[in-house]
Amino acid sequence: MFDALAMRSTFGIALTAFGLSTIAQAGVDGGCPPDTDCYDVTTVFVGENGYGGGGSDIEYYGTNSGLSGWAVGTTACNLGTIEAPWYGGTKAAPVIGQNVYRYKNGRFEQIGLSWLKHSFCAVSEPGCADSYQSTGCDTLGIGCADTYWADLNANIDAPRSEINATTGEYDYPFTNSPSGPSTIRARIQLLPDDIDPSENPGAQFWIEGQYVVTPRVDGSGEYAEPGESVWGVHHNNASSRAVRFTSTSNCVGISNSPGATDHTLPAVMRWADVDPSATVVEVLTDEYGEGGEGTAQGLLHVGHSATDNGNGTHHYEFLVHNQVSHRSVGSFSVPVPDCVTLTNVEARLPIYHSGETIDNAPWQWEHSGGVLTFWTDAHTPENNMTGAAIRWGTSANFRFDADAEPTADHLTVGLWRSGPGAATILVETLVPDCEQADCPEDLTGDGIVNVDDLLMAIAGFGTPGGDVNGDGIGDVDDLLALIAAFGISC
Repeated sequence: MFDALAMRSTFGIALTAFGLSTIAQAGVDGGCPPDTDCYDVTTVFVGENGYGGGGSDIEYYGTNSGLSGWAVGTTACNLGTIEAPWYGGTKAAPVIGQNVYRYKNGRFEQIGLSWLKHSFCAVSEPGCADSYQSTGCDTLGIGCADTYWADLNANIDAPRSEINATTGEYDYPFTNSPSGPSTIRARIQLLPDDIDPSENPGAQFWIEGQYVVTPRVDGSGEYAEPGESVWGVHHNNASSRAVRFTSTSNCVGISNSPGATDHTLPAVMRWADVDPSATVVEVLTDEYGEGGEGTAQGLLHVGHSATDNGNGTHHYEFLVHNQVSHRSVGSFSVPVPDCVTLTNVEARLPIYHSGETIDNAPWQWEHSGGVLTFWTDAHTPENNMTGAAIRWGTSANFRFDADAEPTADHLTVGLWRSGPGAATILVETLVPDCEQADCPEDLTGDGIVNVDDLLMAIAGFGTPGGDVNGDGIGDVDDLLALIAAFGISC
């Protein structure tokens, strides 16, 4: 049997707005739940020749308008117990996404993405299981592999904005088609400076392939039978491979043992492997199920690190990866007391291209009331296909420097679309915090100077219990100092 390589390297706990929930391993090894018949399509090889037998199927197609065009080969495997739908030219065929990530100077960033290959004809070959049951072109057989070489994945026509990655559903034909120069149209687009070895000493890179598989259809071509989200095996559809750019026009795979591709491991999970200051956790989201009925679970990854700049400030780095959440992410909030001074605040999002309808508008941010919040426009029917949310198959970064050391707290991830569960999710992280000594007006110690502190100062007037300025006695000077600080978060 194919040796599934990837147990997620880091797991964590997330807190929903309605209580504590443990994030469980999301079916990463592949295969159906016990006593269940299902298909389970995973990405077993990315950018490899001969089903992982060596070589690199990573193609460069040239540069136009300051961008280079790339594609990588992907191999899928059905680790389930029934045939998977692969009906070319219909809405019952998987779509295949390609991404590129870079780790450099403590930052793990998505530097390139493609449109989607709308697949056709599963060849049902051997290569991913001890036994396999080959089928016709319209399905991927049990235990069978199917490869789309880079040249096939370079011929792309499906927009990410039109795919529900939680359930795999979409309408076909697509309403949007890619545009732009043929060299780079819809392919992975990379800035040459982002991959130039001379400009990126010590940087590490990964390519990633992701399959989104639809539910099965009936004789009329309508979705009629359950898909992967119903069985809970849709979280293991992204795999990655470490690569090295030898020039701005050549990329080669880096072999690991026992295979080069990290099976079912999305690239973002490697941040914690290459950076000891980083932590990455899985976060499950409540989503509407197939046909808008029932519920399913989406999957996000949230990462963070805090490092000492050596000049009295710390750098705080955050990452949000949306693997298969249709609800997407529309806001990101970090508790930062108003007594903290922030610099170099930045939100970095993926760049969509080739006529994709998703907007590349920058997110806004504000530091107020003890919280640093990043956000995009709220979801509406009008911006459903265009809003600059963190969509599936993409990652965003949030970062800043602060004149305060890190302490444990919880950040808040806000989901963009409505759904059956909580609209916000709390994730444990490291955030900057002021020492209590810097906020003596907070007599109650609740983190804010408010009426409760004023009442305590009045009650302690003439005693040490009302002392704010450190002279040992509560008096008018203390009341005036407290009033001057009223409303400050500590």
